[in-house]
Amino acid sequence: MRRSRSLTRSSRSPGEAAATRLPHLITVGDVEARQRHAALAAALRDVARPRMRQIRSMLGAWKPCSPELVDLVEGDLLAFTQRDPAAHGSWREVVGSYRCFRAVLSHRLAHSILGAPLRSDADGSRLRMLARSIAEQATVETGVEIHPAAVIGRRFVVDHGMGTVIGETASLGDDCYVLQGVVLGSTGIADNPRGRRHPAIGSRVEIGAFARILGPVEIGDDVVVGCHALVQCDIPAGARVSVLNQYQEIRGGTTIGVTAIEVIGEGLLLVRGSGLAHPGLRVEGLSGRYRNATPVVVLDRGNRHLLLGLDATAGKPPAHVRLTVPDGTSVSILVPRAAGVRRTRDDGVGSTASQAGSR
Repeated sequence: MRRSRSLTRSSRSPGEAAATRLPHLITVGDVEARQRHAALAAALRDVARPRMRQIRSMLGAWKPCSPELVDLVEGDLLAFTQRDPAAHGSWREVVGSYRCFRAVLSHRLAHSILGAPLRSDADGSRLRMLARSIAEQATVETGVEIHPAAVIGRRFVVDHGMGTVIGETASLGDDCYVLQGVVLGSTGIADNPRGRRHPAIGSRVEIGAFARILGPVEIGDDVVVGCHALVQCDIPAGARVSVLNQYQEIRGGTTIGVTAIEVIGEGLLLVRGSGLAHPGLRVEGLSGRYRNATPVVVLDRGNRHLLLGLDATAGKPPAHVRLTVPDGTSVSILVPRAAGVRRTRDDGVGSTASQAGSR
């Protein structure tokens, strides 16, 4: 029997014997994940360190680097690493040098503190002040201002980030990507209402540089909002929206305005705004430097929308659309290239036209 047992042991391969001794083999991926978790926990502790006495006095044993919080921040980090080619796939580079990522990490900490259970003898107003102080310090260090009460989904990325502002009652879904100078704010300047006054952004939304989304509007999933856009109305899921307020010229006293332009098909342009049902409203297409009017067909209209068909067969394709009412009020808007209207090289705007839906 002794000899039999000896033969049985010697018949095992070295790998089988190692697996028996180490039921869980540590892989390179495991080591990388542990190093990443350790780096993120250290970064969270670094943000919290100046205020740890206050944190303990109000939250007791609450830890700024809990596994749940580290996992949440890790999702942000990996999304940044994978989606920004300038990061070169290196999470260490993002953690060690990207201020815009530190802004997101600081928000995760401040928001977590705001939702943590208070000790029975603690003051809720002091907790809000603590969370806000972390957010304000992040603003000073990074140039990104995110209110600690803003609700932000998983895998959130702020790229570049300088000048981006996200208001108190704003919410964002999962997998959102935001560039610098973006404002998710309210419509007023002072004396805004205390209730919801900021946008609700869906999942997988991309917001270009210096875009402004104002008021309690709803932005659907998978929307792309172009650079320098101004959005003050609801946007349906899947839309590619280019809001071209910087190209508007408004004269006169009648209240007409354009807040959004949406390309909904080849040669079809949906213009959103106000006063668009004015009985004297005239719509014309202009080519080049506001010359050579070309036909634009109004297919449908309402006070807050115009559905336009762009006709490029009777002359130069329109580069601008001008809306005019009898009292002299005029609004001129640039036609996005994605409207599917082909332009010649000499139309004068090839280098300045905005393409809705460009990524």
